[in-house]
Amino acid sequence: MPTERFYATLGVGVEQLVSAELEALGIRVARLEPGRARFEGALEDAWKALIHLRCASRVVRELYFCEVKREEDLYDVVNSLDWPRWLTPETTFKVTFNVHSSLLRSPRFGMYRIKDAICDRMVELVGRRPSVDTEAGDVHVVCYLENRRFSVGLDGAGAPLHMRGYRVAQHESPLREHLAAAMVLQSGWKPGAPLHDPFCGSATILTEAALIATRTPPTHWRTRFACTAWPDFDAARFAALRAEAEAAILPADGLRISGGDVSPKWLEAARANVAAAGFADVIALQVRDVAALALEPGSWVVTNPPYGVRVGDEARYAPVWQAFKERLLEHPGTSVAVLGAAETVEKGLRLKPFKRNRLNNGAIPCVLAQYRIGER
Repeated sequence: MPTERFYATLGVGVEQLVSAELEALGIRVARLEPGRARFEGALEDAWKALIHLRCASRVVRELYFCEVKREEDLYDVVNSLDWPRWLTPETTFKVTFNVHSSLLRSPRFGMYRIKDAICDRMVELVGRRPSVDTEAGDVHVVCYLENRRFSVGLDGAGAPLHMRGYRVAQHESPLREHLAAAMVLQSGWKPGAPLHDPFCGSATILTEAALIATRTPPTHWRTRFACTAWPDFDAARFAALRAEAEAAILPADGLRISGGDVSPKWLEAARANVAAAGFADVIALQVRDVAALALEPGSWVVTNPPYGVRVGDEARYAPVWQAFKERLLEHPGTSVAVLGAAETVEKGLRLKPFKRNRLNNGAIPCVLAQYRIGER
């Protein structure tokens, strides 16, 4: 099979995790960049990445990459590509355009010019233009411009990969699934140990931990991939790869995963999500204030406590952080991974982490601080 260029898009702080995931699939990472892990391989490698990656947002098939000198070059580059290879007049398409460059006066205008370039090329070569569907096009075109570096590609996922499909109830400040998976993987938790989230919200961290422990592919519930609209999509081989991933799922026997939350409302959301994911009998949930936290010996705590920059006044949560710290100190031997704004975590716990990783929660710069209670 011919070798092509691909990249997985990713958030701040998960570069090494995504690299390790790709390597585990037998895919060699060619280069890590801010926001991307680049790899080369056969189309089947991209399908494996789509099915298995837990911490990435998208997997993109790169059609063209170059440097541009002026705004007008975007149209010329896109218009020069062989779009009838990927589209027909009956195909709908969507364009996503990410810009970090002073070359453009208006990113929105740049996106319109990319759409125009595709449609004009189709009219030139086949006599008719395809339709644009800004919500759910058949083919997802992904472009980015960083300084002068311009890339045109096709997104294989469509809806971002963090949209697993098991979340049936939303929290007011939801943690995205791929970030929750990154927290669990970064923490070093192993399935033989108890894992607890005392601020579990809608149970995303707990559910992702169960998926990791059982080797359930993160795309287990996904019904559509944008790559199915590619002309060279091999439905039989793709189905075989998904079946292979499903066959590798392990039973959940012996897992000790639990969560608590002070809000009965969010516990109901958590129970709904855990049930939808098939882990109702695996993940124990209860309404409990963090001040009543009790842990099994040798537990791991992986959590995203409330902090002011996200859901309200930071001072409001100071007593919560204090109670959290006091209960942790009563459980020596506990391993802890806490996600929050750096200053909030530092002020809230006043403990020395043995490891700190940057992890952005959406647009909020955060750290994942890790501690071993009882260590000096």
